Amino acid sequence: MTLIYLILSSLTSLTSRLFNKIFKQIILISSILILIPTLFDWNELDIYYTTDGIADLFILLTAYLIPLSLISNWNNIKSLIYFELVFNLGIIIILNFMVQDMISFYIYFEASLAPLFIMIGLYGANNKDKASDYILLYTLLSSLFMLLAIALYEIIVNNTDYQNASLIMLSLDLQCILFIGISLGIMVKTPLVPLHTWLPVVHSESPLAGSILLAGIILKLAIYAIIRLILPTLSEATIIYTPIVYIICIITIIYTSLITLRQTDLKVIIAYSSISHMAVCILGILANNSLGITGSLILSFAHGLVSPGLFIIVGGILYDRYHNRLIYYYNGLITYMPILSIYLIILSFCNVGTPLSINFIGEILSLGGALSKSPLIGSIAIISVLLSASYQMKLTNRLTGGIKTPYIKLTADVTFRENILMLLIIIPTIWFGLFPNSIINITWNINKLLYIF
Repeated sequence: MTLIYLILSSLTSLTSRLFNKIFKQIILISSILILIPTLFDWNELDIYYTTDGIADLFILLTAYLIPLSLISNWNNIKSLIYFELVFNLGIIIILNFMVQDMISFYIYFEASLAPLFIMIGLYGANNKDKASDYILLYTLLSSLFMLLAIALYEIIVNNTDYQNASLIMLSLDLQCILFIGISLGIMVKTPLVPLHTWLPVVHSESPLAGSILLAGIILKLAIYAIIRLILPTLSEATIIYTPIVYIICIITIIYTSLITLRQTDLKVIIAYSSISHMAVCILGILANNSLGITGSLILSFAHGLVSPGLFIIVGGILYDRYHNRLIYYYNGLITYMPILSIYLIILSFCNVGTPLSINFIGEILSLGGALSKSPLIGSIAIISVLLSASYQMKLTNRLTGGIKTPYIKLTADVTFRENILMLLIIIPTIWFGLFPNSIINITWNINKLLYIF
């Protein structure tokens, strides 16, 4: 009986592992099949996945990040539920960009919380309960104000369709009320100071795929909400409140950059850098001119590639080997992991906004748009370039410089899977930095549509 039990248990275990492997491959293939159609619009074949094509850039970025998120945890997490959650989260985000009315946007905006909450709660780090509670409470409470604003649209205008709502002229008082309600939801999602405290906690405790999708695309929902809900319909209120938002963005850039210089957790450092870069995006898009909007969209796309790449390095490759995220633990990385060090240096320079990267084009256009809108505040915002270089170069120098510390055991450099992940992020970042015409053409089409609204 014991022998039969051992044989049956072995067969059951083998069948379970085989099923898990096949199912994971099916999910990965499905994510790639979703990516392929989005490339048609990129090749300018006039195939749009929304009625006006405004969200196509974000849909492409989301479809590109889903397979990367799945591959990033391919070996260290065996549970099928995890990969189903990652895939479902990506699908919900794509639907969020495809819908054409405010109520559907809000529904999918909130629905994206469910898989992310479960993912962090089940597969997060030691403090995962606090992180999952943070993202749920912060986003739910702030989104209630957005829901009230959308309900006000339905009551007064009797229509929540994007294009129809943009054709109706609202009174200035009503625009101000709606602007404040929608902005509270956007400030948390971006996030801006003082509503930013949830993001570093969530990033530090989230599994790698959660950090990739959160930094790469979920934070961009705020930029998309400004494009859809604020610029076309609340133009007069936008002009009134832009100086206040600009001051908040400046405070966010300086405050979070200075905090980043004092952090010791690698994932928290990358999380705070995301807050600073998203504040630059807000500066560009609220400039409400072609230069700023184009720069904001390009910087959002660039940040959606570079930030996940940095999370893969510090929260994936290094953490998988050494199970430690403290910056003081690592030293002399270039002596025993030279290929990974090269990837880190390239992505660090891209994150700073070095020329020949797509980040440089996005930052210079965003800051140029902010300068043309408000020369004084725009001039102060340029300090973001210096501050981002300070904390990013400190991080890179600390990890790669010096000699190997004695308590680090030598491990293999990047594997084939990790090389593929890094190249899939670095190549488009450099390519669009050298040849940015295709992405600029898409953003110019968005600008034209916004001006028509």
